[in-house]
Amino acid sequence: MIDISLTERENAILESIVQYFVLTGNPVGSRTISKVRNEELSPASIRNVMADLEEKGYLNHPHTSAGRIPTTRGYRHYVDHLIDISEITEHEKTIIKENIGQFNGDIDLILEKTLFVLAKVSNLLGILLTPKFDEGILQKIDVVRSSNEKILVVLSIKDGIAKTILLEVKHDISNKYLNHTIRLLNERLAGLKISEIKNSYRDRLADLVSEDSGLIRLFIDSADKLFDFTRYSNVIYSGTSNILNYPEFSDVHEFSTLIELIEDKNIVVHMMEKRSVPPELKVTIGAEHEEELVRNCSIITAPYSVGDIDGILGVIGPTRILYNRVIPIVKFTANFITQILQTK
Repeated sequence: MIDISLTERENAILESIVQYFVLTGNPVGSRTISKVRNEELSPASIRNVMADLEEKGYLNHPHTSAGRIPTTRGYRHYVDHLIDISEITEHEKTIIKENIGQFNGDIDLILEKTLFVLAKVSNLLGILLTPKFDEGILQKIDVVRSSNEKILVVLSIKDGIAKTILLEVKHDISNKYLNHTIRLLNERLAGLKISEIKNSYRDRLADLVSEDSGLIRLFIDSADKLFDFTRYSNVIYSGTSNILNYPEFSDVHEFSTLIELIEDKNIVVHMMEKRSVPPELKVTIGAEHEEELVRNCSIITAPYSVGDIDGILGVIGPTRILYNRVIPIVKFTANFITQILQTK
């Protein structure tokens, strides 16, 4: 929809309505706005402006109430043009830093702690998409002999995880030949993205297939499993109880809709992955969402990095959240966890 430019007076009234409604959850009447704005305009003049804003799609008139509430378009205009972003307070910074603490090498643990503190400080539902390891760089391939007939292949991802898979060999292979084969594999594949390897490993190893031990052929036949990192793409949540504090989710139907979303991780992974391109802070509101399960929500996310691999973290709440406060909290948390994970 083409944006209709608003007058200075319309912008001022819309800003006051959004701010008041976000704080109270009550439809906003002209007398309330007149008092909020120190009666610089009469209630009658404000009613006329509110009627114009409603006609342009920025406000809605719920039921028989005399007050108005912001629409998705009203919130979007507020976030894009009217919002005065607050600085994250020193107290909030301290809570985030002290709760996350020092990185001890366990990425899963620190991401869980990060999400917990984000949900706590924002008082919303925290949501985090783990790093996309398909975009990670293969650091090296190692092999550990399990028995004469089995070997354990270990893939180490730069700044990420190690994945292991047990392979069965048809006959005994000397350690010397095993080490030689692994050296060849590392020469061909180390330093490439997992996604690159998945698309090109057959071509890269084609001239080695005829080697006597059959290890390269075994490796190629098992590559689809070896380089499948889809199960490492995961969504985690924290602070579900925070949502119960908002009247919007006191309705059983509305709350069950959100729970349905949380339980269907495939939908959420897909939804979050789309927010990663381009990698930047994103605010989506109400009817802007393609997924019907979040049409009554706002989602604020920001990217974080584990080395060269990106993930997404953020919050979900009702459309009437304190955007000016929550946006800097999400941004600071994403930047802080990135700094910690880059210095390990």
